Amino acid sequence: SFKSEIMQHRTSFPHLNNGSNHSDKGGSHIQDRGLNGVSIAVRKRPIFDYELDRGDYDIVSIDNSTGTSFDKCIVHNCVMHADMKQMLMKNVSFTATAAFDEYCSDDDIYKHIAEPLVVQSVHGGVATILMYGQTGCGKSHTMSGIENRTATGLFHIINSLYPCESEGGIPSLSIQFIELCGSKECKDLLNPKLVDVKLADDEDGSVRLLNAKSFEVKSAEDLVAKITLAKGRRATEATDKNGVSSRSHAVCQIQIKAGKKRGVLTLIDCAGSERRHDSMYHSSERQKESAEINASLWALKECIRARATNSSRIPYRNSNLTRILRESFERQNARLCVIACVAPNATDTEHTMETLKTVATICGFEDQIKEAKAHVVTPPTLPRKKAAIPVKDWDHDQVVKFLERKKMNHKVKLSNKKYDGKALMKMSLPQMRAQLFVEKDKDLAVKLFNILRKENDRVSKLERSERANLANERKGRV
Repeated sequence: SFKSEIMQHRTSFPHLNNGSNHSDKGGSHIQDRGLNGVSIAVRKRPIFDYELDRGDYDIVSIDNSTGTSFDKCIVHNCVMHADMKQMLMKNVSFTATAAFDEYCSDDDIYKHIAEPLVVQSVHGGVATILMYGQTGCGKSHTMSGIENRTATGLFHIINSLYPCESEGGIPSLSIQFIELCGSKECKDLLNPKLVDVKLADDEDGSVRLLNAKSFEVKSAEDLVAKITLAKGRRATEATDKNGVSSRSHAVCQIQIKAGKKRGVLTLIDCAGSERRHDSMYHSSERQKESAEINASLWALKECIRARATNSSRIPYRNSNLTRILRESFERQNARLCVIACVAPNATDTEHTMETLKTVATICGFEDQIKEAKAHVVTPPTLPRKKAAIPVKDWDHDQVVKFLERKKMNHKVKLSNKKYDGKALMKMSLPQMRAQLFVEKDKDLAVKLFNILRKENDRVSKLERSERANLANERKGRV
């Protein structure tokens, strides 16, 4: 089976999914691996009990112990041959700046991914964390963990750097939180009326969010409260994958100002990507919405790729989302990390591979996608049980048991061990009457004669059916 084949592969490579999750590395080690400030992290969520109950299984393996500069995410792509008889498995390997298996905690993600970017923003830099992936892969869960720890981390860093008022003054923190719906619509999630927000380019390369309220926050608790309030107003819809799937991009922008220094930390939870097949039964409005989401994600991918490859032109005007991130693409020391969340279950294989292919192209890793040759998965051969034993092959004890089931054991003389199945089947009706019955009962002799042949016919029919099934199986393997 596919499950046993995957387990055998993991047994051969025990470092897969071993739970180490870069525990041996420093906080900024992974961010330093990035290309021109762009890094890609992959997080695999655990497989859920209800998925296992319906027969699903884990097809994603994480290798973050390769000893190289990058990690690997391996998808065990399990498919059926076109004849629908042969089982095939192809291992596809994707490269990422960092990869985390299902045993990683939100603390691991914050330490290795978010904390170095939080530090950079406090020191006046531009830092961006962006969640990407299909609906139901754990994006919002991961982002919630980052938001809570970032709030605490920001004030901890500021208090340690500015223990008392200095010449430049203690930095001030302000937050804006907007929602991008469709291709044009922007809403202020910190305004109870959800007013429309307009984008305006500033001369310094930043983008102002016109009409969006900006709130100054004085503590980690205040910052978390504002984020929670905004997220509660975000648009969600039920999808095939998630009962409360986010159908918009949520953009949380935190500005840290200290004198003339200005740092920006942007946290983006993207709407779940969907294949056309997934939305084919949705209303025309929902289909249009899904198309606009996918278009904005494509524009985002192109901009990040241009930044990672140090392109001279970054097409940030192609969508509102990329316009808001203009500084992240154009500022010299800006850093951006895309966290690709993937689901491990086999039924989401196509989604998972599409997500990994997309993020691989962002950093120019598409030439490092390695597809192993597909190999046939041999189903386990269980010892075939004989359907039944022919009467002629019965020993004496089996004859006695058969007659007991037919309630004839007290009427037939079987004290002599020579009366086995073969002997009985050779007897004619007169021989059976003379040798096996005390009073030479004709009716009982006929009954015994008939039930033995009826049993023999039943077993012969089963044997013919079994031989036909075996022949069909052999034919299917050719």
